Amino acid sequence: MDTPRIVILTGPTATGKTALAIEFATRYGADIISADSRQVYRYLDIGTAKPTAEQQAAVPHHLINVINPDEQFDGARFRTDAHRIIAEASQRGKRILVAGGTGLYLRALTRGLFDGPPANPPLRAQLEEHERTEGKGFLHRWLSRVDP
Repeated sequence: MDTPRIVILTGPTATGKTALAIEFATRYGADIISADSRQVYRYLDIGTAKPTAEQQAAVPHHLINVINPDEQFDGARFRTDAHRIIAEASQRGKRILVAGGTGLYLRALTRGLFDGPPANPPLRAQLEEHERTEGKGFLHRWLSRVDP
């Protein structure tokens, strides 16, 4: 199976990406995947520059308002979700425009992520407890000793 081609529109906040993305998507029949690390959260409309309801109604948008603020979303999940959306859109004959400025998400999508150990919540909790009991800066001091 051929790898679907995507267009990526990226840049700093408030540079007109949303308007340009909607213009492109309308002209070329594309779906838009948001590559913004804050737009994935529901209820965080102020300060995230999410497309308006009208803009989202005009063009299919993905990965906006998909999780609650107390949930986790990372580059790995972005990559998985974006690949699924790209495959589904491609099967429908749609073009894909990825728009946003979160470099980690764009890198994860285009180059993948390094092979590393998964998150370890018990270890994190243990280290956070040490930081609370040993005082601010404990983790930095500890790391400086084990890996100068």
